[in-house]
Amino acid sequence: MADSSKAVNKDTTPSDAAGKLRITVFGASNVPGLSFFHKNSKAFVTLRALDQTWSTKVAERSGSPRWDEEFDLRGEDPSVLQVELKLLRRRFVFSRREQLIGAVEVGFKELWEKQRQAHKENSDYADLDLQVASSSESHPSISIRVHRGLAAPKPVLEKMRMGPPPLPTLPAGVSDAEAFAQDAIEAAGSVTEVKAFYDSTLASVEVFVKMVDAFADIHPYAKAAWTVLSAGYKSMTTALNLISRWDKTAIHKDDRAVILQVAKKTNECALFIKAYTSTESFALRTAKGIFSNSGDEIARFKKDFDLVRRKIDTGAILSITEGLSKVNDELYGVEESVKLVGQNVERVAQNAIVDKLPYAEGATWDPGRVVLPDTREALLEDIWQWVKRSDAGDGAKIFCLTGAAGSGKSAIAHTVARRCYEEGLLASSFFFSRDVADRNNPRKLLSTMARDLARDPRIREQISVALEADQSLATAPLSRQFGPLIQEPCLQYPSDTPKVAVIDGLDEGYSVDLLKLLRDGVPKLPQSFRLFITSREMESIELYLSKSAHVHLQTIDLDAGANQGDIRTYVQSGVRDIAETHNLGESWPGEELIDKLCYMAGGLFQWVSAILQALEISYDPATALVTLLSGLQTGLGAEERMDEIYAKILQAYNWNDPDFKRDYDAVMGAILALKSPLSVSALQSLHPGIPNVSKLLSRLGALLTGWRHPNQPVRVLHLSLRDFLTARVSSDMPFFISEKDHSRRLGPLCLAFLNENLRDNTPGVGYLRSNLPGIPAVAKSQVSEELWYACEFWTAHIFELEAPAPAEVVELLRNFLSTRSIWWMEICTSVDTFQEFRGIRTWIQGAFPDDVDLLNNEFNTRLAAALVNMSTRLSYMDRREESLLASQEAVELYRQLAEGRPAAFNPDLARALNTLSIRLAALGQREDALAAVRESVSLYRPLAEDRPATYNLDLARSLNTLSNWLSDLGQREDALAAAQEAVTVHRQLVADRPSASKSDLALSLNTLSNQLSGLGQREGALDAIRESVTLYRQLAEGHPVTYNPNLARSLNSFSIRLSALGHREDALAAVQESVALRRQLAVDRPAAFSSDLARSLNNLSIWLSVDPSQRENALTAVQEAVALYRQLTKDRPAAFNPSLAQTLNTLSIRLSALGQREDALAAVREAVALYRQLAKDRPAVFNPDLASSLYNLARDLSALKHREDSLEAANEAVELYRPLADNIPAVYKPKLVNALWQLSISLRNLGREEDAVAAKKESDMLKSP
Repeated sequence: MADSSKAVNKDTTPSDAAGKLRITVFGASNVPGLSFFHKNSKAFVTLRALDQTWSTKVAERSGSPRWDEEFDLRGEDPSVLQVELKLLRRRFVFSRREQLIGAVEVGFKELWEKQRQAHKENSDYADLDLQVASSSESHPSISIRVHRGLAAPKPVLEKMRMGPPPLPTLPAGVSDAEAFAQDAIEAAGSVTEVKAFYDSTLASVEVFVKMVDAFADIHPYAKAAWTVLSAGYKSMTTALNLISRWDKTAIHKDDRAVILQVAKKTNECALFIKAYTSTESFALRTAKGIFSNSGDEIARFKKDFDLVRRKIDTGAILSITEGLSKVNDELYGVEESVKLVGQNVERVAQNAIVDKLPYAEGATWDPGRVVLPDTREALLEDIWQWVKRSDAGDGAKIFCLTGAAGSGKSAIAHTVARRCYEEGLLASSFFFSRDVADRNNPRKLLSTMARDLARDPRIREQISVALEADQSLATAPLSRQFGPLIQEPCLQYPSDTPKVAVIDGLDEGYSVDLLKLLRDGVPKLPQSFRLFITSREMESIELYLSKSAHVHLQTIDLDAGANQGDIRTYVQSGVRDIAETHNLGESWPGEELIDKLCYMAGGLFQWVSAILQALEISYDPATALVTLLSGLQTGLGAEERMDEIYAKILQAYNWNDPDFKRDYDAVMGAILALKSPLSVSALQSLHPGIPNVSKLLSRLGALLTGWRHPNQPVRVLHLSLRDFLTARVSSDMPFFISEKDHSRRLGPLCLAFLNENLRDNTPGVGYLRSNLPGIPAVAKSQVSEELWYACEFWTAHIFELEAPAPAEVVELLRNFLSTRSIWWMEICTSVDTFQEFRGIRTWIQGAFPDDVDLLNNEFNTRLAAALVNMSTRLSYMDRREESLLASQEAVELYRQLAEGRPAAFNPDLARALNTLSIRLAALGQREDALAAVRESVSLYRPLAEDRPATYNLDLARSLNTLSNWLSDLGQREDALAAAQEAVTVHRQLVADRPSASKSDLALSLNTLSNQLSGLGQREGALDAIRESVTLYRQLAEGHPVTYNPNLARSLNSFSIRLSALGHREDALAAVQESVALRRQLAVDRPAAFSSDLARSLNNLSIWLSVDPSQRENALTAVQEAVALYRQLTKDRPAAFNPSLAQTLNTLSIRLSALGQREDALAAVREAVALYRQLAKDRPAVFNPDLASSLYNLARDLSALKHREDSLEAANEAVELYRPLADNIPAVYKPKLVNALWQLSISLRNLGREEDAVAAKKESDMLKSP
């Protein structure tokens, strides 16, 4: 075996590594196959040197296998490495043989040369292609990579080791690390030499610092970690000045303690960064902002550095040589990780978007279900020639293979998919299945196919762009999905080689829309695209596809000689395995019985499969075979033939045994009626009255799959068996199953199971009673399979019960609703998604008489309160759509309760409406949000009039919300009135109860400040926000976790108000404090606070730009804001497009100030496009922003000599500002003045002097008092 150790050692060469080097066996090409269609063997490589032998793993079947395995070898220059290419031949499961394809020898001298080449080129490795000496006509070759060494070079350390002489032994008690630090200092000699050493070391680190500083902006978590690590680097720089003032003899024991403390912490941080960035999940966390508990490590490092920094400040000598040595050791690994992430961040971000497309689980091909070797060869060769054929016509082609149930279509589909995969031609595969919810309809077909196509990075990018532009595509109808997800990407990037999509079992999940798409849409795909489909023969296929020129229809001929020959091969292989297992001898069952088996099969592989499975589990296969074959009819059609053998197998059971009959009916009925297959153990749990489900299923094993393993899903052998048992067999037969009746039976069964097994200590239950925010994440593996099935599907089964529902269901529901319903909602939300109660309530109202009081006021009240709680928690987790659903249902319940008892429930309805308003606004549904909060206010007013002490606080809160939504919709005067009323009420409440209402007063003052500012009342706006900041500071001192977000928001607004009145320095200080608070909040909870951080960064950019020396920093700040908003708009464009447009406008100004005109123009064009769409829908809100961005666009166009376009933008800006200046002159008159000034410039640039003078004159007149 190879030395596969991944330990990092120093970089080596032949002279200093005792003949040891590392190679990677990367892959091979032109590996020959062993049959014209099937790659029955798999390839691997064996290495031989001296008396050592190593082998790679066995690769998947392919003409170009890949291993990518590392081996550490030892050998001297005269030594030779022999590389052998071998194939693994496996005729049957129990037969294995290796076959040597060829070999090649390469000298270690040549390998050393390759290693030196890698060093010289500063590359990680050098490639070497080896031509294998072989009799094969394909001329196979093997690719290996010779690494430059076993780890990265350490030039600084090597230089230090080469220079100084050995040092005397240190006193006892001094650690080795401490000794190294002292050695390095003393060996350097003078203070000048010490400083030179530090200078050279820091120079090597500085490059890395710049690289990681740039990278860290990608991800706030990485930035936080790097900030801590860079503290060590910055401490090094500080140390240089101290070292310069001290002689080497001044280093004493206390100094060394500080030295080693800093060195240790710096090294720990470096190792942390390396480990954090090296994990496969880092890029995913970078794209999605999903963090682990590594934040505890960062906090610890920060605390440690704070302590040592205080010691540095006292003047202690700082030497971090030991730390530098280890950091330098790790820099190579960190650098490589950072490079890798830098390359992959965009890919992973696109994957995160594409992954939103629903993907049908288990829909792909299965190598265990391909055809038996040496069967179906003629048909498969026809299919393969169709795949490879280059047709003259345009458009994609379809090969539709039809056949009777049991004719082996699925095995052929799996085989075609496998061959296409091996040849690199498989685009996608989708295997319909009637007993799997995700695959018994076509809803996930195109989305699954799109995700498969997205393996091509170019197609992935185009699909992600399409989804960003229209997220509804993920669940849109097939006709809408086909163009942007399939057709357009494939046309944009057509393949030079055939690309094949395989769809099996079309009859099990088709729709008319899908058939129309196959007929009309597929021809629009590139000519290289192929679609291989299998299906039972259906009238619909004949109707929609038979007359299409691009469709090749072919039916499996059961009586064809080739098919009969394949049946014989299949029979012979199967009985041979059974004979060996049961010790029946090689001659069993004899040619006569084999002939009869083949004849009676009638060309149906599934018929043979049923016989073989029955024989495999029988006690006496020889007798069982004779019994099964006796009395069979001839001349039957395919369907009748399958029905006959199923009936024959079933009739062998003892149906006179009432216990067997009862248990068969219950378990087989459940298997056929389940919405998703369950394992043996889960079936047993759901049927505690059956003594041994496993034993029962073993008796029925001839008809089932998965029953041998307690944790694998149990399914019927074939779809034809399902059809036989549920539709074609007479209902008076003992084995008949009514699928509908059993589905109805499973409803109460699941309910009973939930009542018995869903408890308060079940994972994912009980958090609604907790004071902790959010929702705990619970994996499905933490919940039993049967319990999760009951949670997921009890409603689907129960809804099938028709009115009037059975009496026993009433009690089950009563128990569930009274004690389990809230727990059920909790576990569903923790494990998967929030489940509404709407459908349950509607069904109950229709299924039971009015006198059945299940949905009484007590239950509805409890449920409504739980829904409000759940909505709040979902909002905290940034699951906004689910949060809205919970809030909407809570309002429905409270509205229903308030109709009967308004005095009791109007307060709850008003509160729920206010919450609903906030949820709607969070998703950009502002008009609906305004309507909800208006109703909330209207309910609170009479309540507050009657009982002001109780309801004034709620009224004021709703007024504050109302003010915000009115402002968002451009109704500024009404927004101000609402804010003023809210502040008035809150002031009175604070006067009465200061400790209870300060936070609400602070919030309403913030809102009031915004409304005053929007109407040009700047002094009043500043006074209001200053008071808000003061209140939040007081609150945050005692409760920072609760009030720091509010303080950060008020500080952000405070900076804007200060700047508007010319207090630039105070404005900058306020926004910097806001950014610092929000950056920490975004590290802890990015989903909740990234948008707030972006808002403060945008403002920080504005204030920094005032100082010409800070323009670069101003640009950096707004670039970070834009990056954050881009990520946010991918998920919720309606909510964040306005903010993105605003930051793009700011970005344009920053770029322009730095002379980056082209980039500035691109940014402002994007801002204008966003604002134009926003203003189209809501002109009162966004016309001011559109005007501002148009003004900036006109300036940038003018600077780049795009004069006509500049004039057009300036004209539009002026026309937008005119009515705004008339309505609110204090705010918009100055902006109109500037727009007119730019208009005059644009006119003059085009030689329209008279018009330019007129615009300038109007601008001057408006400026005059």
